[in-house]
Amino acid sequence: MSLSRLPSELGQAVIRPSGEPTFKADILSYWDGIGTWQISGGTGIGWFELNRRPFLGEEVERHTLTQEALLCFQGAAACLIGRPKDPDVLNEDDFQAFHIEAGQGIIFPPGVWHALPFPVTEKAVFWVIFRKGTAQGDLQVVNVRENRNFEFQVFF
Repeated sequence: MSLSRLPSELGQAVIRPSGEPTFKADILSYWDGIGTWQISGGTGIGWFELNRRPFLGEEVERHTLTQEALLCFQGAAACLIGRPKDPDVLNEDDFQAFHIEAGQGIIFPPGVWHALPFPVTEKAVFWVIFRKGTAQGDLQVVNVRENRNFEFQVFF
């Protein structure tokens, strides 16, 4: 599904704006407010690279205390995103897959489930931005095959 169809409960799509720029000059076109961000404390920026793999998975994660921005810099991927709900009641209908390309991103609200992106190109490169220390102190990972008796397969 196109990232432009991302429901607001699952996050904000960060895509190239289609309207007139906020500011335009000979060397610059600038669009303000393409996404909003609210975070307290220091910010951590991570870099990760993914190689293409089968579109099958069983683990999802979330961060309950902070937003997360996922920005694609190279390649393209399918991102599986799930409703923010208790992990004990998650089911496959809670998840949707969205296509993300280089130059696009997603800002996840706290509590939204997501899987590691599945590259549709040979390799995809991402930045992830959240509150400093989130990866160590605010990471909940659930194996849905073991805990909820389902796994997911992304069709693109």
